[in-house]
Amino acid sequence: MTRDFFNVKLTDKDVYRMLYLNKVKGLLPRQLAEIFPVSLATIRNIVNGKSRKDCYEAFMECMKKSPKKVIEIFENLT
Repeated sequence: MTRDFFNVKLTDKDVYRMLYLNKVKGLLPRQLAEIFPVSLATIRNIVNGKSRKDCYEAFMECMKKSPKKVIEIFENLT
């Protein structure tokens, strides 16, 4: 299977979902690569806070202040 990684844009919603799946559900970057149409390097950069820092910092702050609320929000989306 060949993927075209050029010009793929993740929405903020995609990034928050990726962070939730990684930080709360424990999915590894290689598992996330099966869900999101971006490179493994991009996924690693996002979940490690090296890119999409605005989303990363907001997510981590919310998890710190109210983890139950974050989990509730995401569980209701699925």
